[in-house]
Amino acid sequence: MNIFNILKNNLYRLLGKKIIIINAVIFIPLMIVGGVYFNAKMETKANIAVVSNNQKLNLSNKYVNLKVVKEKPKMSELVLNKYDAIVEDKGMGNFKITTIKDDKLKSQIASLFKKSNSVTVGSNSYNKRGVGTSIIGFLIMIVLILQINFMLFYPEDRDFGTFKRILIAPVSSSKYLISQGIFDFLVAFIPTYIAVIGAKVIFNIDIGFSYLQLAGVLALLLIMGTAFALFITSIMDDVDNAAMLANAIIMITSILAGSFYSFTDDNKILDTIVTAIPFKGYLTLVQGIEDGKGLSNYYGQLTYILGLSLALFILGTFITKRNLKTGKY
Repeated sequence: MNIFNILKNNLYRLLGKKIIIINAVIFIPLMIVGGVYFNAKMETKANIAVVSNNQKLNLSNKYVNLKVVKEKPKMSELVLNKYDAIVEDKGMGNFKITTIKDDKLKSQIASLFKKSNSVTVGSNSYNKRGVGTSIIGFLIMIVLILQINFMLFYPEDRDFGTFKRILIAPVSSSKYLISQGIFDFLVAFIPTYIAVIGAKVIFNIDIGFSYLQLAGVLALLLIMGTAFALFITSIMDDVDNAAMLANAIIMITSILAGSFYSFTDDNKILDTIVTAIPFKGYLTLVQGIEDGKGLSNYYGQLTYILGLSLALFILGTFITKRNLKTGKY
């Protein structure tokens, strides 16, 4: 049995799993198309609550949504993204800014209110995330969870003894895992790429990338997702537990990394954790590509993502081989 035969066998098994097929072919692509459409059409503005009793405060602006309120909104409204920031008018031209998003947004808001009772913003004052980056951020959670489902063939093979029988044939455990990785990558990449391109063509929207650039940034994400899926299914014996743990990790880390919006609470420990999450550097790289910058500007992020993916794959392979030697599989 060679790599091609393993891929073909997985495809036949996939066709027998109707729920996964329906999700992968119908529901997930529909979610992606909808997400791409709304991310492309939605006008992104900073929503700022201004706590002030100053009736002379001029808040007319077409680039930022400014709403005067009498009471300071709760922090939960920042967390739920109702507001991007809260600005408290302390009088005498002094304002206190509260936000859980990045420091750049805070400094930009400060510059709007500094030494003035009139808020005026140019088109470049608020650094909006690009449409393409917003689309990719939306895809991170959906696509990686989809990859976890496809990688579950591997623990199933262990549970039913298929894995051991496959290794009797002229194929090593490394080739088997590479085959599973290739399968996981392809069955996630193809429908996702087609869905995004389909949304672009059908609705005539700008996705922020050329077809080749989209393929590249999507492939980088799925390489990372494939390595993670293999690692999780290698360290977890139970299929359901592996799926639940992986899905929880993906949801938490993607939100913290800024898949939907970038945030910070000026906590150095949390900022260090967020910076270590590969999705954070990935989104920075994606935004740079959308802005027309070359990969050479993001060598650190690219190296980190590929290095971490390789490390996870090697660890997964090592754990599998060790369990084979100890007779666990």
